Amino acid sequence: MYFLITLIIAPMICAGSAYSGSMFKTKERPSELYPSYVEQLPSLAGKKVAITGATRGLGYATALACARKGAEVILLSRRSEVAERALCAIQQEASSSGAPPPIFVECDLLDFAKTRKAASIVKDAVAGTGLDVLCCNAGIMLQEDLASKDGFDITISTNVLSHFLLTKELMPELEKAAKRSGEARVVNMSSGSGFGKPEFNPLYFSRRGGNLGGAKASYDRYHQSKLSNLCFTSALDDRLRAKGSNVKAMACTPGVCGTDMFLHATTVMGGAPAKRDTVPSAEDGSLSQLKCIADPDVESGDLWGPRMGMGGLPAKMDLSPPNVLVNDKVKDILWQLCEDAVGEQFEI
Repeated sequence: MYFLITLIIAPMICAGSAYSGSMFKTKERPSELYPSYVEQLPSLAGKKVAITGATRGLGYATALACARKGAEVILLSRRSEVAERALCAIQQEASSSGAPPPIFVECDLLDFAKTRKAASIVKDAVAGTGLDVLCCNAGIMLQEDLASKDGFDITISTNVLSHFLLTKELMPELEKAAKRSGEARVVNMSSGSGFGKPEFNPLYFSRRGGNLGGAKASYDRYHQSKLSNLCFTSALDDRLRAKGSNVKAMACTPGVCGTDMFLHATTVMGGAPAKRDTVPSAEDGSLSQLKCIADPDVESGDLWGPRMGMGGLPAKMDLSPPNVLVNDKVKDILWQLCEDAVGEQFEI
């Protein structure tokens, strides 16, 4: 199995220097809340947590915390030197906490076939117990107007469509874990950029990547993707509740924080990267995601994020108008568009 091979080679990678969770060496603000917040989280021992985009930024901080709390972490990311360094650091954290060694699964969210292959590997890895948490963390922002392997906009494919596909493929494993332990969770990372207008626009889910407004519409594409993360969470919650499932669906936002995405976005908007130490750390930005993964009091359909959008402890927000422009019609349209895009029905 691919994941077993990864576990064998990881110790050889670990001889390198410490990894910070960023591709950049710019100074980051020291984490103010993350250490104590992670400390008070309940144990995740015995749980299997799969995280997309777990090798940088919010995903890396989340994966590190889950390993620290005893979870078996499954990293779904593209293979790279950065991914190897992240795997090494998470393995060291797991070893220190007594958690199982992490599993790396190569996953390219710009290619549905590779996303399906990654899901298949995860299924094999969790076959005995099921999957306790699927954390759909990976995302891109303010990208060029380009097509994915399957012809869709790269922002929509990465942020929405491939996560819809992963959730569909891994739902049987989530149900298996829920039956075993009483619950399982799907956690969708969104953004405050998904709040408010404009309303959901199906145009962005058509197979016309590379012809969706060019550079001037890069934020529109991002907004639509983050609004769709919230609408998908609400739609998934509806379907799970209707079935009487013990799988929960919840969403979170990080607020502005010093990730590589922050440096990219400020470069696109201002011509040069802003200083990372002017905003909360990526670790502090991960708190809402960690709450959704581990807090026993979080409910299906919840949305959590920093209240003012710039640091602070997680607060519950409204996943409803006017904060989030979602309704039953939008949820049904989005679900159908995602099914059409991936070429398969997703029956709960």
